[in-house]
Amino acid sequence: MSEWTSGYVSELGYTYGYYSELGTSQIAFLLALQGWHAPNVKTALELGYGQGVSINIHAASNDVEWWGTDFNPSQAAFAMNLSEASQSGVTLYDDAFHELLSRQDLPVFDFICLHGIWSWISEQNRAVIIDLIKDKLAVGGVVYVSYNTLPGWSGFAPLRHLMTAHANTLSSEGTGLAGRIEGAIGFAEEVLELKPNYLKSFPAATSRVDSLKKQSRHYLAHEYFNKDWHPMHFGNMAELMSSAKLQYAGPADFLSTVDAINVSPEQKAFLNKISDTHFRESVRDFMTNMQFRKDYWIKGPRKLNQSEHFRIIREQEIVLVAPLDEINLKVSGARGEMELQASIYEPVLQSLADHKPRKIGDIESELCGSGSQGSAIEWPQLVQAITVLLGKGNVRLAINPGASAAIQRQT
Repeated sequence: MSEWTSGYVSELGYTYGYYSELGTSQIAFLLALQGWHAPNVKTALELGYGQGVSINIHAASNDVEWWGTDFNPSQAAFAMNLSEASQSGVTLYDDAFHELLSRQDLPVFDFICLHGIWSWISEQNRAVIIDLIKDKLAVGGVVYVSYNTLPGWSGFAPLRHLMTAHANTLSSEGTGLAGRIEGAIGFAEEVLELKPNYLKSFPAATSRVDSLKKQSRHYLAHEYFNKDWHPMHFGNMAELMSSAKLQYAGPADFLSTVDAINVSPEQKAFLNKISDTHFRESVRDFMTNMQFRKDYWIKGPRKLNQSEHFRIIREQEIVLVAPLDEINLKVSGARGEMELQASIYEPVLQSLADHKPRKIGDIESELCGSGSQGSAIEWPQLVQAITVLLGKGNVRLAINPGASAAIQRQT
């Protein structure tokens, strides 16, 4: 493998996914849900932008000044072509992280984000990222990072090791990576058919391998077959972020903020007795068998007072993006699939049925309190319902009311 890749997969390109967590539009709302001030983001940096789909959409859809790097020149070229199409002015490099750190032309950033990077790079590269955050994140700025988490990955890690070892040692010489992946999955199936004692400790291995067979080989290459793969306990991540003066602010995805679908009432009561935030998150990961975290970290966090907290939520506009007859009243969390209460969710969906943006405060006026029709929905129920619908993708945050002609053209 070429030295410039440092063991990271480059033979198969990264997938063409879009990740809303990497954008700035939901920072203020998600942080407000969890009680924090959000920065007024003017500059943002994405580390490891892959094919550049997310960074180009985010650069086109607002007036934030976006910068990014991805060390793979083929992916960088594709991302630059996307940028040319929108004329959004995003600044894109194909620098490795240490090369980016040495640049003298970078601004200070209000937001630094990385998705699908942290767990798949070397310890040295993770240290460079921490140094970059120390040097280039503004006071009050936010970092978003996603990573594979323990204990959720502890059971599958030995089988992943066998598959990567097979791909690197026993596959036919000259076989491409996609072929080596096929061979490794087939080898794993053969091993499991022999009923090794490993299955007694991790019986889900068979269904996990079955699910791998159905997934994109491009995704599998980057998820499982890099040289580096380092699932991490939350506590270890917290130590590293603390060294950059960052404090944990909460999950960066909507469903993870909803206790009711992730922990039982007894588990929640137990967690509430733990005063240390970082230790509580570690115990919560144990309760939920967390495999993948998406987190916000803040440099200099400030708590919102109650009036600010409610104001930000009430002023947020949301829009229904799915036909009503295609929305099911079910949601999946760490506790499994759960039914949603129709008496709450149906009125909320009906209030958005015209697919036009509405402020949450206007929905509150319609559905909550004595002036509403039928049984009033309580404010916490409304906020939770909207949060769940956002997490399910049925509803989206509406951004840029009265967007400029330039932004409309770019998007």
